[in-house]
Amino acid sequence: MAQAHLELGIPTASVALARDFQGFKQYREGEGDRWRFYVASFDATVDGQDGYCWVLREDGSNEMVPIDSHGRIRIGGKRYGREDWDH
Repeated sequence: MAQAHLELGIPTASVALARDFQGFKQYREGEGDRWRFYVASFDATVDGQDGYCWVLREDGSNEMVPIDSHGRIRIGGKRYGREDWDH
């Protein structure tokens, strides 16, 4: 399958994409990839317990959000599993 190219001649598949999702920045590597939040850091909670983490916002700041014992973060009342965020 042919790749589209930007005016600079860079294949779009090699350019990370970003968007604003409810004030949080999300990234994906290619057009067909899953959008992911970026978790900047975690609290001192032991794995397997509920705690908090800090997620990158669109303005470059980080916001503390809950993370449950299954590694799911909660943003806007919805839980997002490990497949929906990177660290």
